[in-house]
Formats: sequence, structure tokens, C-alpha cells
Amino acid sequence: MKCKNLITYPLNHLSTCSKGLTLIELMITVVAIAILAGALSTLFFKWIQFWYLSSAKAEIQREGRTCVSEVEKNLRQASASSIVVDRYPAYNQGTNPPYSRISFTKNGQVYVYYQDGQNFYEVVTGTRTLAKSVRSVQFTYPQTSDDSIIAMSISFEKKTYASQTKALQMSVAKVRIMN
Repeated sequence: MKCKNLITYPLNHLSTCSKGLTLIELMITVVAIAILAGALSTLFFKWIQFWYLSSAKAEIQREGRTCVSEVEKNLRQASASSIVVDRYPAYNQGTNPPYSRISFTKNGQVYVYYQDGQNFYEVVTGTRTLAKSVRSVQFTYPQTSDDSIIAMSISFEKKTYASQTKALQMSVAKVRIMN
């Protein structure tokens, strides 16, 4: 394709004579793509962080509901005189918080719930892990005059994206012993 006469068509020079991109046009395109890619990658990483945090929160909320309902269901039917609240393990006072273990008898069967590190266990006929992201468990008597009410507090903590943030959840319940 030949260029038209530049004297008669001076304004159409680029469109009639151009066969490719100039260096300036190429640089502007590369800069625009780089800015767009940078913005999209930032949004993508924020979305990944949000997803990790949301999934961690959902997991510890599920663990919290499971732990509280399991302990509450069995503790409600326990024999009030058989309840013992102490620390696990009793010989190592620095490992777990005080009042982190409860044991009781229900229908002749011994139940034990305790925290060991970040795990929360149930022992009935065998040991079963109820949660794996426990920060603290406490069983207490909220009223000293009434030993048929036990307060249970379980805090959960889970690390999320690049261990920079943590999802936290606290479950609290008061259980009235019926027997």
C-alpha cells in the first residue's frame, strides 16, 4: 500500500502511511496493562485473604457449636455430686488454664472433657477430639451457693492467611444439672 500525497492529505498521514505501532504507543499500552494487572492482583490477594478468614471463622464456629452442644447435652444429665473441675494435666500447672477439665458420671458412665494444648477432647469409652483450634477452656461455678449450675467458656483461635491475622470465637453456656 502506498502512502497518499502528504501535501494533499496532511491530516490523514498516520492512518494512510502507518504499518505498525510506534514506540510511544507500545510504551503506553505496556504501562496501562501493568497498572491494570497491579490493581487486579491486589484485589485478588485481598479476596484470598477474605476467603481464608471466612473459612477459618466458619470452621471455628462449627467447632464451637459442636463442643458446647456435646458437653451441654451430657452435663445436663450428670449426677451433681460426681462433678469434678480441675486442670489437665494436674501435675503440670503451666500447660493449660485452670479449670480446663471436667469429669462427671452420667447413668453410671464416666465422662471427661478436657483441653490439652489446642485440642479439646471427650473421653467416654474412648478418646475423641471435638476441636483442634482451642485457645482456652474453663468450667466454673458461677454461683457459689448453687452447685447445680456450671458455666462453660471455650475460646477458639485459628491462624489465617500467612499467619498475619487470626479468627477468634468465644462460646459461653450455663448448664443446669438436672440430677
